[in-house]
Amino acid sequence: MRSGFDTPLMKQMRKHRSIRRYKPTPLPAGMLEAILSSAQMASTSSYLQYYSVVVVSDPDRKDRLAEVCGNQEHIRQCPIFLVFCADLHRLRRVCQREGTQIQTGYIESFLVTAVDTALLAQNVALAAESLGLGIVFIGGIRNNPAEVVAELALPDLVFPVMGMCLGYPAVDPPTKPRLPLPAVMHRERYQTEEMDIHLDEFDEAVAGIEMFRYVETGEVYGWMARAARRVAHTDPKRLRVEVGRVLREQGFDLK
Repeated sequence: MRSGFDTPLMKQMRKHRSIRRYKPTPLPAGMLEAILSSAQMASTSSYLQYYSVVVVSDPDRKDRLAEVCGNQEHIRQCPIFLVFCADLHRLRRVCQREGTQIQTGYIESFLVTAVDTALLAQNVALAAESLGLGIVFIGGIRNNPAEVVAELALPDLVFPVMGMCLGYPAVDPPTKPRLPLPAVMHRERYQTEEMDIHLDEFDEAVAGIEMFRYVETGEVYGWMARAARRVAHTDPKRLRVEVGRVLREQGFDLK
């Protein structure tokens, strides 16, 4: 909302767009450390900091990760690729030193680690963009999680939640509109009465900027058609059915 409460940070947040082409320019010495140390101030459940970040800059390793993430060229191209991991391994070490037993077999145990990890990752994105860098999140890190675990030598109770390309943008894509605020903000209770009005409004806005076209016909379509197909698919690879198995193999025997 552009109002009297429009801070420099809010202006920066509204400029976010995913970057999928990067300059080969390396990050200045100390910049990555400054970004990550600032991002660590993200809120964390019970002050437990359930996350770790693997920084990948080796071209061969980026190439292998790009392949298992769906052959995404921007992973190869970016100077830094970050893998954000839910991490109970470190806390188990703490429990061993303190003579207690960590509880890892509950959905809540993994949920809080994943939330903590996502909060850290979003802080990294904000810090990086404030320095003129570009980012794109990589959910494909979960396409073949067993291969990622092996490539990064992740110990048990560590799981790769998301990746992030990081570097100086070689392109300047436009920002994408978001759902109108009334579609996502509900006062006092969840309200469905005007949901279709908001969906139609957003669908028309997205179609109006011709963001999506059918490959076969070139016909423009809106956000709803794209979203409906995306969440209705049944392809096991796209549903990442291996995630549950690898989570259990990593020690998250969720109940």
